[in-house]
Amino acid sequence: MKDKQSILKRMFAGNKQLPTLPVLFNQLNKMLDNPFTSNKAISELIMKDQSLVAKILKLSNSALYSKRQEITNLSNAITFLGTASIRNLILQISLVRLFDIKDDQIPEFSISIFWEHSLGTAYFTEVIAKKLNLPHSDTYYIGGLLHDIGKLVIFQFYLNEFKQIIKKQLDKNLIDYEAEEEILGVNHTDIGTYIAEHWNFKREIIESIRDHHKNLKTLPMHAALVRISNLFTKAAGLCFPWDKHVFDITGDYAWEILSTQKNESIDVERLTFEISDETSIIQDSVRELLSKKS
Repeated sequence: MKDKQSILKRMFAGNKQLPTLPVLFNQLNKMLDNPFTSNKAISELIMKDQSLVAKILKLSNSALYSKRQEITNLSNAITFLGTASIRNLILQISLVRLFDIKDDQIPEFSISIFWEHSLGTAYFTEVIAKKLNLPHSDTYYIGGLLHDIGKLVIFQFYLNEFKQIIKKQLDKNLIDYEAEEEILGVNHTDIGTYIAEHWNFKREIIESIRDHHKNLKTLPMHAALVRISNLFTKAAGLCFPWDKHVFDITGDYAWEILSTQKNESIDVERLTFEISDETSIIQDSVRELLSKKS
């Protein structure tokens, strides 16, 4: 662990310092920690960034969020979607702005597919949590959204190494984190954990990023949920072609951890089909998220 920590410190020293989340997002997070914060105060804060407001309204009216009626203003969005969903939307928008990556930089790597997988994993954490009667938590979604964020950090700061990693994955049929460690000495979960700590995210989110590739009996529940959601998202086809495998979800320790919360058995095959039916709305939402039009 010490070796990895020293590698991470060297990687992000000097002119390659870790990116910082926008001040507005951090202010919003602090406001949401206060149960007495009014929707009016939240709206006034967000209104300081009009391009952000426009993007929120566009995404609010996408099929992923707009279930009942058209949302025409920010107050309606906060009322109908809730402050947690607005916070999640702002985080998505902030990350796309922060990592302004173009698809043509590496032909084999599509930023659209990356966000489809990340957004799908985030969205399905909440779907699966409800199916399994897991305790409510606002950290499930963010853990799912950020579970692969380390890949974007590598892309942004170490593009040549990222190209080598992709080539190794394809040439040697390696798992992403295996190829990353061969090239960098650390993998995307190490980097994602490092940046999530830097951004002062909650422990449950950090654990989800750190542990989502670990098939262990001792996984924290949040990490187990993100791990399983990650597998379901891949099974639904929201992933890169080389990540499409047949997964033994019920044989995974993470599923065992989660399923103890449910008194009756869950039909995994049926749940996979239900999740697959949602893929098109995930893809539509990502197209809107990445669109340069307000």
